[in-house]
Amino acid sequence: MLPQAIREDHDPPRRLMDPVTFIMRGLNPLVLLRWTTFRCPHCQAAFRRDYLPHKVRLGRGMHICEQCGKIFDDGAREWPQLQWSDKARCLLPVPLVGVLIGTLLCSFIALHLAPRDEVNVEVVVAVLGLALVPAFLWWIIRVPQVFRSIHRYENEPRLIGTDR
Repeated sequence: MLPQAIREDHDPPRRLMDPVTFIMRGLNPLVLLRWTTFRCPHCQAAFRRDYLPHKVRLGRGMHICEQCGKIFDDGAREWPQLQWSDKARCLLPVPLVGVLIGTLLCSFIALHLAPRDEVNVEVVVAVLGLALVPAFLWWIIRVPQVFRSIHRYENEPRLIGTDR
């Protein structure tokens, strides 16, 4: 079994997250910045930084450190190895869900405020279709990655003990 990459979460200091402090500092969005650094378990060299707390990464799960040349488990998994919840997070990451909820909510409000004689089925379909554009754009990128992951899983040999 390969050693796991070291995960370090970097969150803004709690005093900056206090609502009163947040408002007094002029709603500075930088105080909300958080990231995760992944390090080699052998030499502690950073090899990746993510800005989503639990980003689902597709891949073989092995990484060769550029500093020390040793192999370790980087946390990536192939599509067939993922649980249902991870597959859902892969196709609908948290920021995309927020954008979808916001655009759908704005669409429903706009349709509700529009004069009744001007709203018909075609208008509703067009407005809701436009609200779903961010998801379609994301899926155009992500679905081919899923198919490549399935192909890799079925056709490439895996190390013993790395298949979860």
